[in-house]
Amino acid sequence: MTEFNEIQDLWNLQNQSKLNLDAAELIAKSEKNSKILRRNHYGTLAIISVTTLILVYYFFWVNAHHLNAMTLGLSIMIVMLLSRIVLELHSVQKLKAIHPDLTVLEYAKKVKTFYQWRRKIHYVFTPLIYITYFIGFTLLLPTFKAHFSFGFYLYCIVSGYGFFLLFGYFLMKHIQKELQILEKLNPIK
Repeated sequence: MTEFNEIQDLWNLQNQSKLNLDAAELIAKSEKNSKILRRNHYGTLAIISVTTLILVYYFFWVNAHHLNAMTLGLSIMIVMLLSRIVLELHSVQKLKAIHPDLTVLEYAKKVKTFYQWRRKIHYVFTPLIYITYFIGFTLLLPTFKAHFSFGFYLYCIVSGYGFFLLFGYFLMKHIQKELQILEKLNPIK
């Protein structure tokens, strides 16, 4: 009978440690994680918007209005960034609809929907956008080769592709971190 009591004591300790959080603490944790996600979305929007503005400015500065590889490359890059901005704006709207003071079931349903949406963005749209943006950059290279010195052209290749590789690594880390935060928001697994 002592074995049963020992097992019961262990079971009771486990339940107590899990039930230490009350509703107010859960709401506070949820709000904190939501705030982190919102800040990340706005940061992403700011970076992508500035990059888009720079590309649009460059597009008009070099008079890339004629149909050639440079026009096509810049256009692809701009369209990919604009599509990412639209996806992020839609995500911000979906995140704003999740209020921690909802019932547990409503909250869990909205978090699950948002989590599935972000997974789709990260595993479907982000790779497509990233690869297509990379193709757009590659289409710019023949124009760079024709108009810039060999040294600067080589610099564009090394720094451009180096940036894509380094940025891809940090992007994967950021995606993993965001998905972990989203996992924490989901009260029902």
